[in-house]
Amino acid sequence: MKSPTPTPRDEVALFRLGVIGDLLARELDDGELLAELVRRAEVRYRPPGAATTRRYHWKTLQRWYYLAKESAQRLTPMSRARGTALALEPAQRDLLLQMRREHPSAAAELLLQEAVRHGIVGEGQVSLTTLRRLYRAHQLPRASMNRPARIRDRRRWQSGRVGGIWHGDVCHVWLRDENGQPKKVYVHGLMDDRSRYVVALEARLAEREVDMLSVFCGALLKFPAPDVLYLDNGSCYRGDVLALGCTRLDIRLVHAEPHDPEARGTQERLWRTLRQQVTDHVGAHTPNELNVALLAWLDARYHRRPHGGLLGKTPWAVFSEGIATLPAPRTARDLARALEVTLTRVVAKDGTFQLDGTTWEVAGRHLAQKRIEVVVDPFTGLPLRAAHDGRPVVVGRCDPAENARRGRAPAADIPAPTLPFDPIAALLAAARKENDDE
Repeated sequence: MKSPTPTPRDEVALFRLGVIGDLLARELDDGELLAELVRRAEVRYRPPGAATTRRYHWKTLQRWYYLAKESAQRLTPMSRARGTALALEPAQRDLLLQMRREHPSAAAELLLQEAVRHGIVGEGQVSLTTLRRLYRAHQLPRASMNRPARIRDRRRWQSGRVGGIWHGDVCHVWLRDENGQPKKVYVHGLMDDRSRYVVALEARLAEREVDMLSVFCGALLKFPAPDVLYLDNGSCYRGDVLALGCTRLDIRLVHAEPHDPEARGTQERLWRTLRQQVTDHVGAHTPNELNVALLAWLDARYHRRPHGGLLGKTPWAVFSEGIATLPAPRTARDLARALEVTLTRVVAKDGTFQLDGTTWEVAGRHLAQKRIEVVVDPFTGLPLRAAHDGRPVVVGRCDPAENARRGRAPAADIPAPTLPFDPIAALLAAARKENDDE
């Protein structure tokens, strides 16, 4: 029968036992063990596989002696095998790698949480750092990290208090309808810089100024207005109505430099977290379904979770503490006044004027060739009231066919605006009516 060939680790254990093994069978008096170890420390030994001899310190020989007294197997050196996530079984490791390949933009933290929740790995079996190291070893970094860095001097900055700066931006999200067809929606968001608290987050079908105004007004009705509104250069943030409204509300409007998303890293980091934890994985088909998921994520996870940028505090704790000393939120009547737009139009000889491509007419031939001021609702584009030299003017929509049939019909009063389903627009319209009644 062929004898088994000892492994290199077994050869080292046999070598160590040969150096101090005879001491295990001897009765040693006090001090005799130390003297014997010191004497053997002066002797040169040739370890297995070594080309030269060497000495060992007496403390090393002492450690071998006490290990051998417990068990001769304790003399076997520990494995120096190197790898990643060695506590995982091969099947577990393969499944985690597959999860990364299927969800390249998901955070490693989210993948680990899902793996624990579904019983793929045990709680505490592998750390988040180890999992990230596993993905790097297999060249599977998160997809959105593969962007070239721009060489520019950057400085970290943060608002000194809650309500000092609000960030605003739009995140483009692709959904699939019930037929599987892709559909783009636009997630409008506003976030307080100091606390990272999201004051508004809503998915809409468009990226227009009126959509941004609706989301912004909804936040102003719930929370104190900020000192600064920090935006990018999107078309929905460059409108005259927004600029005028911020001026009237004493809010400073600031735009970042074009093509410089790094200047707004706080907001971009929010979008990254949103994609990793919600939009890349949610099964929503409509903006309403997505809004439900977004609000649930904010309330149950984002606002209640310790934030690294807040030194472990939660956004809700920092925000609720900071707004305690701030003034009350704006009322709907304040916002209705602030967002009214006054336009100047010259009445034509036939008593009509143009407003955003629509023909309107005034009552009274004496207004021909006169300049009138028209107050417009920014949400509907319809005129709210008109005046000439401070006197009210009756304005109505021009109907050429009706005018021809009846000879010349006087202009009717301004019709009530037909609003789309937008709670904020309807609320401001009601508040504007109260202002007019006064």
